[in-house]
This record gives sequence, structure tokens and C-alpha cells, in this order.
Amino acid sequence: MGSLSLSQKVASSVVSRHTERKFDGRSRPQERNENMRRPHRKINEADLTRAWIDWLVDTRSGYLEALLKLPMKERVKDRGASFPSIQDIFLHILDNNVWWLESVPQNRQEVHQDVKGRLSGAEIERRARGIARSSRKLAKSLTPSRLDRSFVVRGVQGNGKPFEMRANLRTIIWHLVEEELQHRGEMNALFWQMDVDAPTRAWFSSALAE
Repeated sequence: MGSLSLSQKVASSVVSRHTERKFDGRSRPQERNENMRRPHRKINEADLTRAWIDWLVDTRSGYLEALLKLPMKERVKDRGASFPSIQDIFLHILDNNVWWLESVPQNRQEVHQDVKGRLSGAEIERRARGIARSSRKLAKSLTPSRLDRSFVVRGVQGNGKPFEMRANLRTIIWHLVEEELQHRGEMNALFWQMDVDAPTRAWFSSALAE
């Protein structure tokens, strides 16, 4: 049998991890009836953003595990992606979480220390655990009014020019979600190129999934 295409691998990964779910409309009538009887929860944006942060933390561990199973040579090999190596991409994801969920809201931008370099597996695990704790803490504190809180963000553009903008916590979190999903897509492709199963997880594992 020939090798699977990228789309086939995505489909295979989703199905294999969620075989208990039926997506073709042919699930047992009893299952459909039970789902129809389940009361729908009323959720606000704070609930949704909290669930997204928790889902990112929960599913990020799969990428960490898959990354650390690779030999160091494969982890740090330059693959010509948005960041040179697959480890660099994962560290950028961690760094983004520190920057947007810690340094910006806590007004610590001037002393922000980038998460990058040839870190050991133990150091990457340590940083990931710390980021998970701080992210869950912020998620628990979210309210509609807190999402409206605005922050001044200072940085340097890709062309080297400094910039300053104002963004509220709502915009920051949705940007963080969007960017992490993009980089996970990169990691998925790189794992598949190495003939390694990408640790994909669907939103059905979220606490808000119905």
C-alpha cells in the first residue's frame, strides 16, 4: 500500500483517537436520543476562552511527549519552517504563552526572558509545567469584565522597527489560540515527514464539548 497523503493522515488520526464518536449520522438511536435530552449549557465568552486555554494546556502535553521521544539530533535539525527546528517551534509556543498571558498582563514586558535555545528535555518539561499552572490560574480568573481590560503592548516588528499598541485580554487570548494552532499544524507536518504520528486531539475532548 502506498504512503498516506497529509489529509488522509489527519483523518486517520482523528478517527483513531475518537472511535467512540460517530460522525456519519449512523450512531445508535439511543445515543442520539441521549444527546438530544442533554440540557444545553448557557456559556459566555469567559467560559469559552477559559475552555480554550484549558484545552490548549491539556493537549499541549501530547506535543511535548512526542517531541521528547525524538533523538536530540532530530529535535534540533533545521527544517526550514517558521522557526528552524521542531523544538524551536514548540519553544516558541511556550514563549508566546509566557509573553501574552504573563509578561503583558503583569506589566513585565521589559524583563521578559525568551524561552528558546537548546534546552534539555528536563528543562523544557519544567518550563511547560510552570506555563500550564500560570495559564490555568489566569483561565480560572476570567470574567466578562476582565476580558475587556486593556494593556499596552510594546515590541519589535519583523522589519526591526519598534511598535506600541493597545489590546484587551479578549484579543490577546484569541490571538494566542490562533497562533498556537498554526504552529501545531507545522509540527504535525514535520512529525509526519519523520513518519511519526502527530499527537492531534479534537475539540471533542474539551469540557464544553456536547
